[in-house]
Amino acid sequence: MKSFLLSSLLALTAAVASAQLKLPSIEEAAAKRWSQLNSDRIAADADGQGITLSDIRRQIDPIVGQLRAASRTDLEFEQALGQAAQETLKSMAERQIVIAEFRANTPNLPSTYVEADIEETIRRDFGGDRNRFVASLRAAGTTPLAYRKTIEDRIIFEYMVGQIRRTAWDVNPGKIQEYYDKNKADFARKEQVKLRQITITQGAAEKPEETAARAKAWAEALRQPAKVAELLATYKIGGKPIAGQPTFADVAERISTDDFARKGGDAGWRNFEDLNQTVVAAVRKLKPGEISEPLKFDVGAAPIYVIVSPESVRPQGHAPVNDPEVMAEIETKVRSIGMKLAIQRWLDDLRAKHYVQLR
Repeated sequence: MKSFLLSSLLALTAAVASAQLKLPSIEEAAAKRWSQLNSDRIAADADGQGITLSDIRRQIDPIVGQLRAASRTDLEFEQALGQAAQETLKSMAERQIVIAEFRANTPNLPSTYVEADIEETIRRDFGGDRNRFVASLRAAGTTPLAYRKTIEDRIIFEYMVGQIRRTAWDVNPGKIQEYYDKNKADFARKEQVKLRQITITQGAAEKPEETAARAKAWAEALRQPAKVAELLATYKIGGKPIAGQPTFADVAERISTDDFARKGGDAGWRNFEDLNQTVVAAVRKLKPGEISEPLKFDVGAAPIYVIVSPESVRPQGHAPVNDPEVMAEIETKVRSIGMKLAIQRWLDDLRAKHYVQLR
């Protein structure tokens, strides 16, 4: 069956390649269509629903060019195409038995679900024009009834898979610890600092010495927050009034010119070895929460000044399992693995329960 699928799909690929070189005549197009119609075969039967070679071709067509580009030789291309055909056939068969399982236990999908999906498509893609929607179906060689069946099957499939995924959603502490113990090497980290920074650049009408003085004034104000309001007024910096004592984040949002400004100057956890040595030297002299002097960097025609403040430092080693970031990462991975296994076991059960034959 595999070789038959491959040879049939390769014939289609050759036709696609030829079509990219020149437009076929009416006679050639008719002959090609006749050949495709007469070479079609049922590749599999899933609970009474046939899956044809043309069904598989329609799924593979969009990726033929990608497979061709990624293949170094014709043999590699043939193998990639054959594998894509097998995977597509398996996926389509699984989809059919999932839908069959739903129909065996549920009389009908409420029509309102399908109608709501179609109406949303008409509103989103066709500006609410049903005539345009129907015309697009005709152009694609299908009918409203066939399209409705496609949507109904998709909703059923997504609902059934969603039910299984929900069974694997909860991740208990034991599973998190087990994953951490087995993959502890993945959580090794280097010496890091959680850093905030403010970047000050020279203004268009500003002299270099004025920029240096402004940067120094802001560093002093950050150490003595009572001075922040006066400096904001001096440099005519607007914005929402600051409630309470100004923080580093409040100042960063208003005066910093780098990409961290909108996050209050929060640069996140950074590896010491990845930081500029000038920054590293300054940070190592500071306690958490302290403010550095303006650090001057000659970049381009005008210098820039950076004020940094470490919030926390953590040594080289392994991130602990109770670290919120680590727990969130493991929870996501364990949940993903659990869902994949749950769906695989469920599909195995369905294959044993429903009739699937590859031809």
